[in-house]
Amino acid sequence: MPQAPLMRRVYSGSAALEALEQRTAFYFNSRVSPGLCAIATDGPGAARIVAKRLSQDIEGAREASALFMKLMFEAPAVTLWRSAAGSLEGHVSDTTASPLSEPAQASGHFETDSRYLVVSYAVMPEALQSQIWLVFDLDYLMGCAHEAERRAAEHKRPVASRVLRESALASSIRVEAVLDKISMTIGECSRLKVGDLIPLPDTDPGSIRLNAETVNGQIEIGQCEMGVWKRQRALKLKQPVLEPFTQEVAKM
Repeated sequence: MPQAPLMRRVYSGSAALEALEQRTAFYFNSRVSPGLCAIATDGPGAARIVAKRLSQDIEGAREASALFMKLMFEAPAVTLWRSAAGSLEGHVSDTTASPLSEPAQASGHFETDSRYLVVSYAVMPEALQSQIWLVFDLDYLMGCAHEAERRAAEHKRPVASRVLRESALASSIRVEAVLDKISMTIGECSRLKVGDLIPLPDTDPGSIRLNAETVNGQIEIGQCEMGVWKRQRALKLKQPVLEPFTQEVAKM
C-alpha cells in the first residue's frame, strides 16, 4: 500500500453506513477499538482476496457470492485491524476475543449526528486497482490531535511557562455543567414554586457543555457526558481542555 492515501473524506454516520453497505465491510467493537471503527474493500478488492486465498484467477473469483467474499475477507480484515490498532491510543489489539461487531456497537454507533473520517488507499497497479477503506471516529482523531499538540507544546515550553501552567492548574475556579437551556417568560418564572417539574424532552445526558468563569466572562471549555464514578454522579470530559483556556485561567 502507498504511503499517501487516495482519499480522506468526512462522512456523517448515516452516510458512512450507506457507503459501507455497498462494500465488503467489517465493524469493530468500541470497547477494544475506540477510534478505528471499520475496514472495508470494494468489489475488485474482495475478488482479489478470494483469488489469492483460493489460488484462482481474478475473473473466476469475481463470480463468487457476496457472502463468500465477505467470509474470505474476514481474516485479512482482522489482521489489518490488529496491525493498525497496535499503534493507536486506547485500542486493545492483543485481545483473544473477536473485535468484530455490528455497526451499533462501533464507536459513535454510526448514528446520523456522528462523524467519521474515511481514509482510502489504492492497492495494486491501475489495471487491477482496488481500494481499502479505514474508517475512524472523527472525535477520537480530534482528541489525538489535541493531545499531540499539547505534548508538543509541553516539550517546547520554557521552564517559566511550565511553572505558570502548573500555577494555573492549581488555581480554584468556578466550573458549571450545562445540561440544557430553556426559555421562559417573566410571568412563567413568577409562577414557579418549590416542587414544580420542568420537562426537558430533548436533553442528551451524553452531551453536556462545561463552562468556566474567567476574567473575560464565562466560556465553554469542552464537552462532557454524565455518568457514575465511585457511586457518585460524575462528569467525564469527551475532549481535552485546550491550552488557550489554561492561559485564560492564569490571568485570574
